[in-house]
Amino acid sequence: MPGWSPHRQDAGQPSCWHAGRAAAGLSAAGQRIFRSRRWPRLLQRLPDQVTLVARCLTEASALRTARRLQPAADAVVILTASEALHGAAALLGGQPHLRFVHEQVVATEDTAVRWLGRLARHGEQQVMALAPTRAVGGQLAASFPHLPALVAAFAVDDGWRLTDAERDGGGAAFDIPAPEAVVCLVGGWWSYKDIETIDAALTRLKEPLHLVVTGHPLNEQVLQRWQALPGLRLHTVPGPVTDSVLRLVYAAADAALVARRPGVAKESGLVMDAARLGVPLIVSDHDPALTSRLRGRPWALLFPAGDPVALTDALHDAPVSRPNSPAPSPPRCRACVQSLNRPIS
Repeated sequence: MPGWSPHRQDAGQPSCWHAGRAAAGLSAAGQRIFRSRRWPRLLQRLPDQVTLVARCLTEASALRTARRLQPAADAVVILTASEALHGAAALLGGQPHLRFVHEQVVATEDTAVRWLGRLARHGEQQVMALAPTRAVGGQLAASFPHLPALVAAFAVDDGWRLTDAERDGGGAAFDIPAPEAVVCLVGGWWSYKDIETIDAALTRLKEPLHLVVTGHPLNEQVLQRWQALPGLRLHTVPGPVTDSVLRLVYAAADAALVARRPGVAKESGLVMDAARLGVPLIVSDHDPALTSRLRGRPWALLFPAGDPVALTDALHDAPVSRPNSPAPSPPRCRACVQSLNRPIS
């Protein structure tokens, strides 16, 4: 939900928020306990299942907040929605909404979570899921055949674009002089992200560069290596972070870096963030559908996925123009908003 933060939760309905926090804590503890591969696969997956429940509860808390603070809103949107428990989030939140699901992990739900989803299946009719690519849309349809869904690119104008004051404040917050180049690397370092290519590119830098890194999890050994590079000044913001801190990171940057391994068929939520906040992009050509949408945009600089030499050149030639406001939603998406503008009975 755009602009939502934990400090703006519905004071009259705190149960979902606190339950979500508790579940997130259990998931973190489980990840530490079961990280060793000596545990059975089922136990290794258990923290991920708890995370799905935690995200569902947190989304429900945000939906309750939206329902209380903006009861007459045309639409409520979760910009980066969980890939599971769609109906449960709608029922617990008591709010029809649009869900941007930017990826669908294979075998997301184990038995317990799958049964929770079935119990709340009728809540799926109060949701419209939006997938960024046909590949993700097909995965959604296979996993959730009863969930209303459309394939739509992530181009969301929520009215919360970065201001000039925020851009000035971002540079000041990291003590970066205005003329010096800054790139941000946002998000956890998951297996589909090409950190190896970024690592190799940074060692080839020919000009000074500031790199602002935030996310969870990160690789501390790699960060220490980057810290020692002569041409790089590293700024690390341990994650997870609040929306206000994330905006500060984006505001400090001349461009956001998105690097994926070849063949990753999903549009990154980071690409969506850059478009809606007005931040230029340096992005790998890992996904043909995404590449075709970004090619020719003056604010997006593409480089061949897995090519560190090309990425180094891109880092030295970051786009200077910022994205225009995203195009208006197509009529069918406006119709989705109108169809969802009704209370859950």
